[in-house]
Amino acid sequence: MALKKEVKGKYTLVTFTVAENEAPSTSNVILLGDFNNWQTNDSSFQMEKKGGSYVKSVKLENGKSYEFRYLSEDKGWFNDHAADAYVPSPYFGIDNGVVDLSAVPEKKKPVKKAVAKKTTAKKIVSKAKKDDLKKIEGIGPKIAAILTEKGYGTFSALSKASVKSLESILKAAGPRYSIHKPGSWPKQAKLAASGDWDKLKTLQNKLDGGK
Repeated sequence: MALKKEVKGKYTLVTFTVAENEAPSTSNVILLGDFNNWQTNDSSFQMEKKGGSYVKSVKLENGKSYEFRYLSEDKGWFNDHAADAYVPSPYFGIDNGVVDLSAVPEKKKPVKKAVAKKTTAKKIVSKAKKDDLKKIEGIGPKIAAILTEKGYGTFSALSKASVKSLESILKAAGPRYSIHKPGSWPKQAKLAASGDWDKLKTLQNKLDGGK
């Protein structure tokens, strides 16, 4: 005899088996217990014959214990020798077998973890290369910031700017900036961009406030 248990969530599928040599006769056997209120007329719990053995599977709720016995149609009651335990029945001198599912943990369905999508490419905030425009005669910190904001933050960019566009930028920034004369700024920036610092210094010595 044997009890096979297969946990299925909140329930366990228990398969009761009576081997051919363990059955009292070859007549039909009914499985009876707490799970069917010991109803001897419940044909749905008649065990199925398989090659001389008797088999019946029952779905039972976990967290409980169930008393049971077998009933042979012509030989009467008998127990399963492989029961989890035995307890006295209401009838003197007779024990019932026990299927103990009180400690069976609920088999939880595996939860698929949401896989966070990894950003393969790091978001790189590309900072535009900036030069120190204050090295240009006539450009102070404020004007340097204004020119950088307008896209002339490098010596190379400033060297390619037209004087007219620079005058427009200064005029738009307000009266205090429009008084500055950017006529030499592109030329100075060109020397700075090429690294001709000596030539730039010579040029700046001839200038007066960038003029």
